[in-house]
Amino acid sequence: MPRVRPWRRPAPLNVPEAAGAAEENRARPRWPAGREDRGRAARHRGDGLVAAYAVGGYAPYLVRWAASRGLTSGTVAAISFSFGALAAVWFSAGSRAGMITGAGLLYASFVLDCVDGGLARAAGTPGTAWPAGVLSRAKEAAVYAGLAAGAGAEPSGGPGLAGNAWAAAVAALALLTVRQTMDVAYATSRHGRRPRPPRIRNEVARRAVRALALPAGERFALIAVTAALAGARVTLTVLLVWGSAAAAFVLAGHARDSFARPGPAPGPADR
Repeated sequence: MPRVRPWRRPAPLNVPEAAGAAEENRARPRWPAGREDRGRAARHRGDGLVAAYAVGGYAPYLVRWAASRGLTSGTVAAISFSFGALAAVWFSAGSRAGMITGAGLLYASFVLDCVDGGLARAAGTPGTAWPAGVLSRAKEAAVYAGLAAGAGAEPSGGPGLAGNAWAAAVAALALLTVRQTMDVAYATSRHGRRPRPPRIRNEVARRAVRALALPAGERFALIAVTAALAGARVTLTVLLVWGSAAAAFVLAGHARDSFARPGPAPGPADR
């Protein structure tokens, strides 16, 4: 008698905010890659406040413009990485002009990230563009390194952390990596795949709660605003404090869902 292997849902790759996206998009239909749908794909239900409202208002037009000119998700991701690398270079100068310029470049890089995500979702491949995920992680690591170099170039005695800025940058990046790993592990578990209705019906309130977990839009907005106004030391300090609180918030949410009453196991109908 042939051995029948149980069906398993494939695990999504390179999805930093995978747990939140899984909770909000289990019943999301797959849109065809038409012109109108490319615009709708720019605003993702799993986005936070910054991605949805600070960028989502005009991102659909950029997605349509990029799609009409044949730009792929990978091409936009490479351009976004270039903007992020330039922002890291300007941050490393440690001057006020460098911080302001770096903040503007980082904001432009995040806008391109939203366009990249919109193109990928419109094409029906949101979780398979692993080069874009690698470039995004490398860009954020470069930005943290630029902030550490900029903190060393700032005059001593200013506000913010008083210790080693490089150690603070590595700690903030490690904290983010651990939290994202927890998100992906949860999203691919049976608890993360369990169908549940959204707990908060109001869209703005739901995105505000998601913003507490410091998704990509809130992280980049935090870096851009604090770097332009207060410098690299304050930026690294706030990243460490908010990142620690966000990791605890996400871990508590995963633990609560894991101990909740289990629902029906996913089957072929969930494909």
